[in-house]
Amino acid sequence: MALTSPRRSALADQVIAQLRNQITSGEWPVGSRIPTEPELVEQLGVARNTVREAVRALAHNGLLDIRQGSGTYVVATSELAGVMHRRFAAADPRHIAELRSTLESSAARLAAVRRTERDLRQLDTLMARREEAWASGDAEAFVAADA
Repeated sequence: MALTSPRRSALADQVIAQLRNQITSGEWPVGSRIPTEPELVEQLGVARNTVREAVRALAHNGLLDIRQGSGTYVVATSELAGVMHRRFAAADPRHIAELRSTLESSAARLAAVRRTERDLRQLDTLMARREEAWASGDAEAFVAADA
């Protein structure tokens, strides 16, 4: 009989989804320590091994960092960000800046080519909101509108 790939239990998948949602929603922001394993077991009502499997999966995907003796910390809000963090953590900051410059200018060029009239109206609205915040001297509103 041929071997087949093992399947992750549906329960572990549900726990992974719940934990991922806590991260992507901002409930657990980057840099924060997530609840301990016993706390997660109690909150989720699942076995310790299920929690371990979920946490390890999210760590493998780059969302969490498991620090022995310290806890488990959120390091990214998406799998892509986690992979990028791991890949470029030791890179020269100048190289990162060069990469970002290249990617962001290409993204801006594509956005300009693919824009719609609705996109232009939305940009006009956002720019007006930013200008109003600047004129009123509301730095917090300006930063929010500029993001």
